[in-house]
Parts: sequence; C-alpha cells; structure tokens
Amino acid sequence: MGLLIILLLVLLATPALAATPERTPLTLELLQERIDSPVQSEGFSTIDLRQLIIDLTKENAEFRDQFYQQLQSQLNRSKMPLGLDLSDSLIQGEFTINRLGLQASLSQGSLPALLTPVEQEQLKRDTRFLPEPVAQMPAITVFRGPLTIERSRLTGDLNFANTFFLQRVQASEATFIQQGNWSNISFGRSVDFSRALFGQDIDFSESTFFGEAGFNQAQFRGVANFSGSTFHTDANFSNVNFEALANLTRTQWLKDADFTQVNWRDRSLFSNSRFSQSLLLADATFKESTTFRGSQFQKPVLLRDVSLLNQVDFSNTRFAPSAYLKVAGLTFDSDQAKIFGDAGEIGRLLSVPILQGNEDVLRNLILNFRQQEQISDANRVEYKMEILRLQQLRRRLIGSSFSNMLQVSWAIDALHWLKLSLLLLLSADGTSFGLVLGVGMVAIAYFGLLFWLLDRWRRQYLKPILATTLETVCMSGSFATVSLAGVFTIFHTGEQPWVTLLCLIGILLPVPLFLVWRLYQESHSCDWMNNTYFVEDGAARQLRLLIGRLPIRPRFGFFRDRYMPILWERRWNWLNYYDFSLNNFLKFGFNDIRLRDEHLPGAIATLVWYQWSLGILYVALLLWTLSRTIPGLNLLIYLK
Repeated sequence: MGLLIILLLVLLATPALAATPERTPLTLELLQERIDSPVQSEGFSTIDLRQLIIDLTKENAEFRDQFYQQLQSQLNRSKMPLGLDLSDSLIQGEFTINRLGLQASLSQGSLPALLTPVEQEQLKRDTRFLPEPVAQMPAITVFRGPLTIERSRLTGDLNFANTFFLQRVQASEATFIQQGNWSNISFGRSVDFSRALFGQDIDFSESTFFGEAGFNQAQFRGVANFSGSTFHTDANFSNVNFEALANLTRTQWLKDADFTQVNWRDRSLFSNSRFSQSLLLADATFKESTTFRGSQFQKPVLLRDVSLLNQVDFSNTRFAPSAYLKVAGLTFDSDQAKIFGDAGEIGRLLSVPILQGNEDVLRNLILNFRQQEQISDANRVEYKMEILRLQQLRRRLIGSSFSNMLQVSWAIDALHWLKLSLLLLLSADGTSFGLVLGVGMVAIAYFGLLFWLLDRWRRQYLKPILATTLETVCMSGSFATVSLAGVFTIFHTGEQPWVTLLCLIGILLPVPLFLVWRLYQESHSCDWMNNTYFVEDGAARQLRLLIGRLPIRPRFGFFRDRYMPILWERRWNWLNYYDFSLNNFLKFGFNDIRLRDEHLPGAIATLVWYQWSLGILYVALLLWTLSRTIPGLNLLIYLK
C-alpha cells in the first residue's frame, strides 16, 4: 500500500512523464499500411504517422530512403492535397522536407500541371516568381497538404529550406533538439509553433509568412535568425524566451507584431526593419542590448511595463506622424539601462497617458537624456510631465465640491495651476528659448508703440509734438515687423500657439488699454505739455545692462542734470521708444532712457511700472529657460 502511494506521488510530481505517449517503431510494412489508409483530419485526407518512432539515422539508411520514397510518391501523385500528421512522434536523424515535396520552378508556364489553379495562384505570390522562363529559374519544394508535428520530438538536424507550404503547418509543443534550417521558406497558410522548443540555432531568414504566425510561449535556446523575413498577417511571439541572439534585422511586419511578455536574455536586433502596424513589447524584459537602428514605424510602439536592464537604440529610425513610443510603467532596472535616439527627436516620441504611477518613468527618462547631454529631449520629457501635472490639477479642481473650494488647499492648487499654465504657455515650462523670445518680441514691440503713441499723440494735438509722416510709417512698419516675427516664432516653437497668444493678449491688453483709456478720458493736461515724457542719460551712449535700474529719473539734482529730453526732431527718434521698452522689459538697452519725475500723468507712470514689473518676471523666466537649455549649465544644475 505504501509503495502504491509513493508511485502515485511520483506520477503526480512528474505530469510530463506521465503524459508521454507510448510510441511504436515505424516499419516499412506499417508505413505502407498507413499510406494506403489515410484518415480525414480537418477536411483533408491525411497520412497518419502519429505516436511513432521514426528512425532516419544514417545507420538505418535503407529504411530512411524507402520512407522518403514511398511518402513522396503518395504525396505528389495525389490529385488533391494530402496531409501528413507526425504528432507525438519521435523522429531520429536528419529530417529533410524537400525529399517529400514536389519540385517546381517558379516561372510562368513552368509550374507542375498537378497543381490546381488556386495552388498556382498561391505560388505566384512568392517574391521569386518570374513572369517568363529564364536560363536559371528559381526552384523550390512545394508541400501541398497540411503538415502536423504537434508534440513531436525531432532529435536530428532539420532541413526545410526553400519550401513553399501551401497549407497550414502545426508544430505546437514540438521539440527540435538540433539546429533547423527554415530559410527561404514560405508559409501560404497559418503556422503554429506555440510552446515549441528550439534547442539549437534556428534559421528562418528570408522567409515569408502569408498566414498568421504563432510562436507564443516558444523557447529559443540557440540563435534565432529571422533576418529578411516578411510577416503578412499578425505575428504572435508573446511569452517567448530568447536565450541567445535574436536576429530580426530587415524584417517586415505588415500587421501587428506581438512581443508582449518576451524575455530577451541576449541581444536582439531589429535594425532596418519595417513595422506597418503596432509593435507590442508590453511587459517584456530586455537583459541585453536591443537595436532598432534604421527601422521604420507607422504605428505606436508599446513599451508599457517593460523592464530595461540594458540599452535600447532607436537612432536613425523613422516614425510616421501616427507613430510614437508608449512608455507607461517602463522601468530602468540597472545602471546600464539606457534609451538612445536621435537628439531632438526621441523626446518628442515618448508618451504616457497619465502622471499618476509614471512619475519615476518620466524622471528616469529625463535623467537618461541629461546623462547623454540630449538636453532638448530631456526638456521635452519634462514638458510632457508638467502637461500631465497640469491635467491632474485641472481634474482635481473641477471635481472639487463647493465646500472644498472654500479651503486653503484648493486655493493653493488653483494658484499652482495658474502658475504652471503660464509657464507652459509662455516658455514650454522653461524648455523653449524660442518661445520665450517670441513672447518678448511681441511685448517689447507692443509697449514701444504704446509709449510712442502716448508721447506723440496727446489730446491737445500740439503741433511741436505730433509725429511726422515718416516717423509714423517707420513706427507702424517696425511694430508690424517685430510683432509678426514674434508671432511667427511663437507658432514655430509653441505647442499651443493660439492659446499662447490668447494668454499674451490677456497680459498685455486689459491693464495697458484701460490706462490709455483713462488717460485720454481725462484732460490729459499738465505742465510741460510741449515736452516729452522721456529723458535719457546724456553723459554716456553705450550698450548697457540695466538690471538694477528703475524706470523713473532720480530726484537728486546732480543726477537730474545728467538726464536730457529725447530728441524729437531726429529721424531715428522712434527708436528711443523701443529702446525704453527694451530697457524696461529686458533690462538691457543702448541708452539709459527713463521717465521724467516732474509733471507726469499717473496713468503713464502706472503703465511704465506695469511693464517694468512684467519685465522682472520675464527676465527671471528667460534666465530660467537659458539655464535649462544650455547643455553644460543644465547638466550641472539637474544631474544628481
């Protein structure tokens, strides 16, 4: 009784051993019997060679030759396709499919008459097919019926090269002990290698999969070579284990390529490949380097929850407008983990749907690009991070109840949201110097025009004050030129240029126009109406950095004597107003031009101080942006 219990426990602990079928050695008599008595399987007459031991070794050469001869004769003389089922069999020695198939030349008029019109049309899909016969016509082996080797064990080398399978190939859970040559092969229908084991190097190079290709849960213990292969329909490599080099260079994927949960233990090469649909790499593990150099992507690449232990190279790749890299949940699990790509491009291609749960992903990507001194890409990722943070804040604010809106935390979130919105719209969160420059150009030109208007067009229209026609044309033309240049820069560098312009209008128009309206509503009269409101330091004429100066002339008499009214009668006088606007906004200019401190309308003083205050914020924004876009300084500040 105890011995029986132990035996049962052993059987339960080794289910694979218990499930191993009993195999019968194949003899010539049994072979002939099976050939003469085909069975029906999924609509095809099939030669049943299941659960057999088939000895094709050199030591059994006589049986091997008879085996190939009898099978080939039966398979090729049948008017209708005849299948071959080797499921659960043990095949010893080299197995060569071209000794079983029909030899055919791939040219018009040279196809065997035995083939049906449908089969001939299938062969014409082969890229080697020639419309006219030539001296050296390409020849292949045609296997007309379905081939089934499910759960079979093949101990010798495989030679399936240069074969066209017109029907399906089913090899799920098959075990291939030695190396296999499947090069230049065409699968006219679906092929199933799910849960198959390839013990040595396997060569599928230059092969064509017209039907679905199923390699899910397969194990490749040797080099897996799929270089130059084409997959016309869905290719399923999910849960595959690549223990050696996976060579998929120059492959073409016309439908989805599914590599989810794949374990890449060695290098994987996808160079110069083309993906017409999505490449799915979710939950995959890359323990060694992977390269996609020179590849083309038409649809998104899914890198969700990928574990990266080495480098992935997307350099010199081409992404269609609808293609990008989904990196939500991607982890850098070693110091060697890197993502490479073309500077200025790879950062634009990275995408995550929400900030929650992806903070570490984005920080790792930012650090990844900063260490490579790809500052524009690092800034691009950080910009996307802040965009997601803005969306998160917006949802939190909109979803708050009325009682929550009365709390201090809600007000803090609202202020944070407003600050972040302004930073994103006016500087792309400090990542776009061009956008900041465009904003500054519009603001400087706008205030320069306002100051000129207020100084030269007063309510009383005093003749000595009125601008000449030439000055009016120069001022209007320069304002239009500088403003349009700024707007063009905003549209060229901004993510949301129209929203940026609306934000800029909200800052520049309401307060200044209200002050101008108030000024012209009043009498607009005071002492010194015939004099300009602006004075310049006459002691020096030089390029100056005026970061610490205030916009109104000092009251101390000694300094007041140094400031003289700007010269109205000069043709270049209109440049003074731009110079003052430049000084006031950018704290930088050619002359120290200020407001006079006597007999000055309050609205003008308020307008000047308003621009000066905006200038302080703008300079801070500009310096912050420069600190994040200059490579050396950027790395010094942010590298931890």
